[in-house]
Amino acid sequence: MLVVSQKSILGCLFILSLSISPVYAKFIVKYKDGTVAKTEIDPREMMAMTSSDGNEIEYIEEDVILKRHATTSNDPLFSQQWALSNYLNYSFMRAKSYESTVINVAVVDTGITAHSDLNSVVLQGADFISDTTNSRDGGGRDADPSDPGDYADGTCGESSSSSWHGTHIAGIIGAVSGNGYGIAGASSSVRIIPARVLGPCGGQTSDIADAIRWAVGGSVSGVAVNQNPARVVNLSLGGKSSCSQYMQEAIDYANSRGAVVVVSAGNESASVDSMEYTPANCRGVFRVGAITSSLYESSYSNYGEIVDISAPGDIIYSTVNGGFTYPSASGSFRTMSGTSMSAGFISAAIASVFSANSNLTGEQAKDIIVRNASYVNCRNYNCTQGAVDVYAAVQDAVSEVRDTSFTYDDPVVVNGYQSSSSYLTRSGSSGGGGLCGTIDMQDEDKGQTKRTILFLALLFVTINFSTRLRNFFKITASN
Repeated sequence: MLVVSQKSILGCLFILSLSISPVYAKFIVKYKDGTVAKTEIDPREMMAMTSSDGNEIEYIEEDVILKRHATTSNDPLFSQQWALSNYLNYSFMRAKSYESTVINVAVVDTGITAHSDLNSVVLQGADFISDTTNSRDGGGRDADPSDPGDYADGTCGESSSSSWHGTHIAGIIGAVSGNGYGIAGASSSVRIIPARVLGPCGGQTSDIADAIRWAVGGSVSGVAVNQNPARVVNLSLGGKSSCSQYMQEAIDYANSRGAVVVVSAGNESASVDSMEYTPANCRGVFRVGAITSSLYESSYSNYGEIVDISAPGDIIYSTVNGGFTYPSASGSFRTMSGTSMSAGFISAAIASVFSANSNLTGEQAKDIIVRNASYVNCRNYNCTQGAVDVYAAVQDAVSEVRDTSFTYDDPVVVNGYQSSSSYLTRSGSSGGGGLCGTIDMQDEDKGQTKRTILFLALLFVTINFSTRLRNFFKITASN
């Protein structure tokens, strides 16, 4: 049921009625013919928006900014990768003996830097950052996914060095094994497709969604079609917002192509069952929490019943660049901690399952990972469905028969969580993406009355302001 307080309604009406200087925000405009426009407009003008050619608008939504999930660096460096050498009896390393087919994994992140332990497994990628003020490479979308550094210079926060986050995730998944140098990746049968979406100020939802679509072989504006479609897409990023419809469409497209979209749950030590954290609150993603070497839920990890699986996240040693701000010519190694790292291990685990049996669907691969999971010591009630045991999963996968009718049991439904309590609250975030007021889902018997009140209030707004705003602002759709 929708419950909108009188104060919230009056507040919205008051804001809409003010004749003050415009406050602009970025929006995604989707037309019914499938074309998309990204524009910066005053939210009060949305009701009057039309296209120059009469093309009908399907929906308009804020182009929310998402950011890489924060990580922590550790010094001095550790010389061992406990997630490979001291986790469930060498589970990741033993699983490699079942790998046979090369699997493409897209890392949708900050881009990639040259590294001797990665270069031979990296395929052609792309840069999707359309905002030239955030791209830091002098242009918009192009075929170069190189990471110029996401160091903070005060523009978007306090000063900090570059994270080389995308390079770190890529190393976790597929750093070259057995070459007598550096580290070993969690899978030995992967190729990395870097998709740059995160700059120093994070990344726009539209760019991230387009990168997902491109990664699995779809066509998007600004870049050539990916000739090496990914079967796994890693998203070690997120923000606090509802699931964008544009993002959901991209995820649905990836799933329809048989790909698995792996998403880190986040590092706020909060329950994602609140449905406030995106893209973990989108339907069809594979949500990942973090655990320690003792199989305990990590203190920073987000948790909840919708978290599908957990993986090592603490003090994870992997590839980075040697530069402090700008990339240097030398590769290096560093430890980081976070669900970002955990997502990297799950992307590798899914790739190992596909490599052991390339006939499996994405839905089957997710189910195999979960049903073979090990026990997790939760700090919070229902923190996850288990800890990944990839060796058990690949053994199971080998004999699995392809079943296109099988559907993985995802607890998240479109626009909500089907197992939520009767008083689950979904609020607009101060970081963007919300509506004024708070929407509560409670018992259904009073829902119709409340929805009627909301409808009448919005109708009143439309009647009183549509005439004033009509033709005030027009946009032209572009592919």
